[in-house]
Amino acid sequence: LERQLLLQNLMRERQAAMQIAWTREFLKYFGTFFGLATVVLTTGAIKRKNPAVLLPILPLSFVFSYQYDMGYGTLLQRIKG
Repeated sequence: LERQLLLQNLMRERQAAMQIAWTREFLKYFGTFFGLATVVLTTGAIKRKNPAVLLPILPLSFVFSYQYDMGYGTLLQRIKG
């Protein structure tokens, strides 16, 4: 029974490590997209003189912040707590 608990704990730790690794890999691609979108939307807002063009940056920044916190921050420790 003790060995089974140890194996289950090991599997849980490996699964969490895989999730963190996936999140970090996703963050590379999403960060590139977010940076490019921010530059393009800012340029569009300046050219059109319309600040409403910047609105999509807000939800994208929330997604980026969440993914960053999951991959490099303390989100998993807060969830465990």
